[in-house]
Amino acid sequence: MPVILLFTAITDTVVHPFRDPLVNASTTFQQRVAQMTSLQAETRRWERNMAIAAAAAATRLKRKPPSTASTTAATVTTAAKDS
Repeated sequence: MPVILLFTAITDTVVHPFRDPLVNASTTFQQRVAQMTSLQAETRRWERNMAIAAAAAATRLKRKPPSTASTTAATVTTAAKDS
């Protein structure tokens, strides 16, 4: 039994149910949309930098700082020898 495949014509245009709100919009509206886009990008950049800073702080906290007890003991013995 032969298989019949039916294809629809492929077009380069895409039909959207709603029109683009920026087409024929006022310049003040377009400027506001541009400003909101800029603020959104700035917010993402700030959040990314904060996440990087938090990860760096967590890494610093995982490292053990040099022990101050051994340094203090060496200072006390040196001072005792000098007296």
